[in-house]
Amino acid sequence: MILFVNPPSRAGIYQGLGDSLAAIEPPLWARLLASYCERKGVETDIVDLNASGATPEAAAKAVEMLYRNRAKLIAIVAQGHQPSASTQTMPAVIEVSRAIKEATPDIPVLIVGGHPAALPEQTLRETGADFVCTGEGPITAAAVSERLKTARRKIDRTIWREDFAGISSLCFWHRQQPYDLENPTWYNTRADCYIHKTAPAPNLYSLTDEMPGGMWELLPMEKYRAHTWHCFGEESRQPYASIYTTLGCPYSCEFCNIQNPFREGDKLALKGKANSYRMWHPTHIVDEIQLLVEKYGVRHLKIADEMFVLNRSHVLNICDQLVERGLGDRLNMWCYARVDTLKDQVLLDKMRAAGIRWCGVGIESMSEHVRDGVGKNDYGIKDIFRAGDMLRKAGIHLAANFMFGLPDDDGPSMQQTLDMAFEIMPEWCNFYATLAYPGTPLYQRALTEGWELPASWSGYSHYAEDYLPLRTKHLTAAEVLRFRDDAFQAFYRSPSYQSLTLTKFGPKALVEVQEMVRVPLKRRLLEDAQEDNAR
Repeated sequence: MILFVNPPSRAGIYQGLGDSLAAIEPPLWARLLASYCERKGVETDIVDLNASGATPEAAAKAVEMLYRNRAKLIAIVAQGHQPSASTQTMPAVIEVSRAIKEATPDIPVLIVGGHPAALPEQTLRETGADFVCTGEGPITAAAVSERLKTARRKIDRTIWREDFAGISSLCFWHRQQPYDLENPTWYNTRADCYIHKTAPAPNLYSLTDEMPGGMWELLPMEKYRAHTWHCFGEESRQPYASIYTTLGCPYSCEFCNIQNPFREGDKLALKGKANSYRMWHPTHIVDEIQLLVEKYGVRHLKIADEMFVLNRSHVLNICDQLVERGLGDRLNMWCYARVDTLKDQVLLDKMRAAGIRWCGVGIESMSEHVRDGVGKNDYGIKDIFRAGDMLRKAGIHLAANFMFGLPDDDGPSMQQTLDMAFEIMPEWCNFYATLAYPGTPLYQRALTEGWELPASWSGYSHYAEDYLPLRTKHLTAAEVLRFRDDAFQAFYRSPSYQSLTLTKFGPKALVEVQEMVRVPLKRRLLEDAQEDNAR
């Protein structure tokens, strides 16, 4: 059996916002990995610590009690709904991995996810795990589980390179002597320990057949809830679920780390052309949505694809089937799109009829120069406003994403972006200060240029106390963060936005917005800057 573990990362990522305002989302990657392994004849189970709220120590004790004699491999999944969430989960991943290794040292631990794929050796050292996957995971997890049946480690806990060297996308410590269980830092200090990395596994392309998803029966469905804004005007945020209809992305924005687990497998499968974009069959997707609606009572659903509005025929097929089955009126869904993919009013009308009521759009910056500096300049200002107008014409609410602190940003360019947010007046705004996530071109630029990066992985969480965004060519990190936090407060406290919320969604939604802006966020960077200025 493989036990897939979703780490308890919500509190560390959101501070007080995670108590009631943030979503609790089902572990998409754990489900997908489990479904592939089940297809290969491997028994699986899923423990969602993020939903249960269990501490790493309590989780380790539960694993010891329930799975010591069942699990042959524990796979901790460092992956969230957005690519950046993988790095944000790492503090919890490290704690859980160490706790489980201490409680059950005889069960091997595998770490899977985008961040581990970008930094496999470092992940090995930080987590104390036995294996790290350097690819997307399903092929590797199933192969490790199968190999453990006969590997010599089964006898003496030693990892022998020849036992695992033939498994693709695997990084692991190997040694010629048994583990020194009295020395928990053996992986850092023992001279006879070596890291071995294997060749990448190809990405899966027959998703419907090989990695069908499902596995909902393994999850605590009653615990999941949607984002507050997703349910503006709704009585409840539950039941809630999320699905993928596609994997990957054909674009290469310098600040995005979506390609981390797919990149090398991509090159193998496509002979050097990096394009990780793949699709499940539309009928399979609609079948799964119908199951969620009819069996679990789901109304609120997130389509977590990095780029749902991209392939017109794929989207139309899904939407038409949802309408034909009478599901559109029963759903409150949201999805992601790029500005330059929102060009078809007929398509948007179909999406609304199918139950898509919100669309998240990465606008990023008003400045074409600033966007050009990170490889995202395929649209202009007129395109941004046109996309917003088309969504509203279709009856779909706009959830706009803005980024402050891109490398070419200065004070005036960030102010122009904020001004644009007020002019567009989306039904929801996400304001981010730029981060250089491991595995991105921006991360490599930061290392080359000597830009300061967060000292811990929690510093990559937008709402964390030790959040440390990038400095720009013109501004310090503290100046960027202060602008971001002030922009957040200015927008959501503005009479224009609060009036829009009250008019469109009612008094309950307005109260939720007002409660959100009153939640204090501690920012160590700003506190330190204030102390420096006071001296």
